[in-house]
Amino acid sequence: MKTTIALLGGGAIGKVHAYAYSTLPFYSDPVPCEVRVKYVVNSRPETAAKAAALCPGAIPLTDWRAAVADPEVDVVDVCLPNHLHFEALKAAIAAGKHIYCEKPVVLNAAEADELEALLADYRGVSQVAFHIHFFASAMLAKKLISEGKIGRVVEFRGSYMQNSHVDPNRPIRWKNLKQCGGGALMDIGSHLIELTDWLAGPLDEAFSFSASADAKNPERAEDSMAMVWRTKDGAIGTLQASKMAHGTENDMTVEIYGTKGAVRFDLQDPHFLEFFSGEGGWQRLAVGNRYDLPDTDFPATKSGIGWVRAHCTSVAHFLRNVAAGRKLGDEPDLERGIYTQRLMAKAVRS
Repeated sequence: MKTTIALLGGGAIGKVHAYAYSTLPFYSDPVPCEVRVKYVVNSRPETAAKAAALCPGAIPLTDWRAAVADPEVDVVDVCLPNHLHFEALKAAIAAGKHIYCEKPVVLNAAEADELEALLADYRGVSQVAFHIHFFASAMLAKKLISEGKIGRVVEFRGSYMQNSHVDPNRPIRWKNLKQCGGGALMDIGSHLIELTDWLAGPLDEAFSFSASADAKNPERAEDSMAMVWRTKDGAIGTLQASKMAHGTENDMTVEIYGTKGAVRFDLQDPHFLEFFSGEGGWQRLAVGNRYDLPDTDFPATKSGIGWVRAHCTSVAHFLRNVAAGRKLGDEPDLERGIYTQRLMAKAVRS
């Protein structure tokens, strides 16, 4: 089976997706389908050409609509700026394409409502790139919690801290602007909320505070958000997403505490998962590259694992579903992305 892809967005995250497609045979055995990236779309001809050069034979475009309209295209991969997702998703759904989309899927709850209505007649396979699901250590955390190894979840704590907005002279980009879907919540908070909900949820009630590096600019999105959440089962916890944390890089940690034990996941150290069973103290479990199908243990089970590996695994799961014509596992689809959008909207309203 050959799958033809239109990659909408050739920036930093588009490059990661292109890498995942090109390395698929290393990380998935058997390969779920043969992949060809036919188009790479970017805003300017020169940047589109540069991005397309990373995908052999790919055609550079500046108009994503032409790529979506091509009947040869099977998959539309949306890596555009957040405020451009909605129109691209609507076009891809209308064209009956399979969809792989970066988070957040849309800008707000109103767009989420409209998108959900369109999915009623959609028969394609979709997935949102909540790639942190696809670290083997995160998968193990989910398994331990689902099997009751930590008992009933009673508390949780999570943070996603970056230093990308600490420089007051840093140029304003779309990720800083409200109208473009910028801000700490939409960018990194979406990952934090979705992963915590997946492990400890469902999240229900929220109360939040936000802060900006330039509070006098009404167009600027928040650079930090602190939230208190309660789950539907009564567990309580705190989540914080910030881009103003000096000394951090891409520091995400999630801790889940239950009546019998606890787990700790660290994005900067995903080779390991910390597990407390109530007997013998904390254990640091070496999880590494121990994956089940459709993945491999490339380059070795004991090899250190990096951030991009989870993106490769996420794409492998998506393409396996595309080849099957249906969702086979617990992969986060567009419905999951819409659900997460509403959780973020709930945090904003609070």
